[in-house]
Amino acid sequence: MKKLSFIFIGMLIINLAFAFELNTLIDSPTAGILQKGEAEISAKLYKNNGLILGTKVGLFPRFMFGVNYGAEEIVGNKNPEWHDRVEFNAKLRFLDETNQLPAFAIGYDSQGHGNYHKDNKRYDIKSKGVFLTASKNYFFLGNLGFHFGANYSLETEDKDDEINLFAGFDKTLGDMIVLVCEYDTAWNDDKLTNARGFLNASFDIHFSEYLVLKISFYDLLQNDDETEGSDRTLTLLYNMTF
Repeated sequence: MKKLSFIFIGMLIINLAFAFELNTLIDSPTAGILQKGEAEISAKLYKNNGLILGTKVGLFPRFMFGVNYGAEEIVGNKNPEWHDRVEFNAKLRFLDETNQLPAFAIGYDSQGHGNYHKDNKRYDIKSKGVFLTASKNYFFLGNLGFHFGANYSLETEDKDDEINLFAGFDKTLGDMIVLVCEYDTAWNDDKLTNARGFLNASFDIHFSEYLVLKISFYDLLQNDDETEGSDRTLTLLYNMTF
């Protein structure tokens, strides 16, 4: 009996060691935040030789702020198509997670996914805009987190300004891999061929506590006619403290 108790305690300690907090799933925000003095630098590679560079900083114990900027045709013999503006994001967690309740956060994110269309002033997948999100984490053979929220995108040149919903989860697989999945109802996007919403998934490879490679697959339901199988991207994340 004592041996079984020691084994159980050991497994619990291992699970606790692998627990962590995501501030974003793939594009959907969570209630997780960077702590004061933490920073995240990202480089995202996407279709048409696109590249978005970004950084997020924990400015206060419950508040983080970030900026992004990018372009298409970065690699190759064409002139880069620089985006018209720098994108911003910010998040305030107003309620911490407890054993009974999830954490809650409000924020803003103007960075969408894919190519930026200057005529319509929007990305392939609209930015979240203003959002409210909640997250609850559990210990089940590692970390298991559930996340859900609502958002209102400011990319409304198409006159489609409905409130949108999103949800997702993350699950650690061992001490190196994290499986992430998210679903966006896309109620605010009438241009979609199929009204199925956006289902995205990723495998996050944690080479260390500082360096993460995110292999993402967007639009698995193929809402966009140009999507064949999925819209594949690579994102490199580097975390540091200062």
